[in-house]
Amino acid sequence: MSRFKLIMNPAAGTGGTESLLPIVLDELRQGGITPHVSRTECPKHAIELAKQAVADGYDTILAMGGDGTTNEVVNGLMSHYHGEPMGTLGIIPVGGGNDFCAAINWPADVRQACRRLASAQRRLIDIGKINERYFVNVAGAGFDTTVSVEAYKMREMPGLSSLRGFPLYLLAVFKTLFLNYKIPVTTIRHDDQVLVQPTLMIAVANGPRYGGGFLIAPQATADDGLFDVCVAGYLNRLGILKLLPHVMKGTHVGKKQVLMLRARRVALEGDLATCAQVDGELYPNDSGSFVFELFPKSLWVLAG
Repeated sequence: MSRFKLIMNPAAGTGGTESLLPIVLDELRQGGITPHVSRTECPKHAIELAKQAVADGYDTILAMGGDGTTNEVVNGLMSHYHGEPMGTLGIIPVGGGNDFCAAINWPADVRQACRRLASAQRRLIDIGKINERYFVNVAGAGFDTTVSVEAYKMREMPGLSSLRGFPLYLLAVFKTLFLNYKIPVTTIRHDDQVLVQPTLMIAVANGPRYGGGFLIAPQATADDGLFDVCVAGYLNRLGILKLLPHVMKGTHVGKKQVLMLRARRVALEGDLATCAQVDGELYPNDSGSFVFELFPKSLWVLAG
């Protein structure tokens, strides 16, 4: 019989996760699932809780939070990875964006997700790694990272503290566009090829969506053994504004200054490689380079 550990982030979304816990536990019990609950107390705590859960013999780990919580749980699970998947990941989405749900065809509604867990099929998916950090959905650098920085700042501003997901990210896009507009020359090595060009941003995707709803890599599939990589070259402010509606719908593919690649390994060198966003969380870097690697079929998830 499966043993379930539920790792809950009380600060996820707008901070009302604790009030949802009785609803979640009731829905799970109706499906025959009675998990042991652990709460995160600080950033990266879910990594340690997931590590310990596997060590304690829990075979299914439920991440109750947003994509950041899921990322931490995945990093805890992957710390046990030595060629064979350890543990199964389940998602109870209570964050602002919940973009990973789109990658595994999973409900973004809390009640629906809980009801689905009891009968969900396990699916073996790929996991990405950027330097020393694993990611399950999308990691990238450049414009989108600066947007993430601005989004964090805006969440601390009076009147904007309850803003989450797509509306927050979109507002941060406009702020970034007019305050932090830089396009450095970047060296991108993808598998055995090299690209050197001014680069607005690069997104290395295992799933199709990020930022609460931007379809950055509409063809990405989480179990095909390859990253889908979106590289945006030189674009002026007007060009970015024109491209933005297309990125929302996934119709930017094939547009001028947008290059879509598929690769298993991507290396990034230049000024872009100072900070990344990894499943929506900031990942500072002082090495001067990023290396993205794919680990095919390395994690079991409960999926739609």
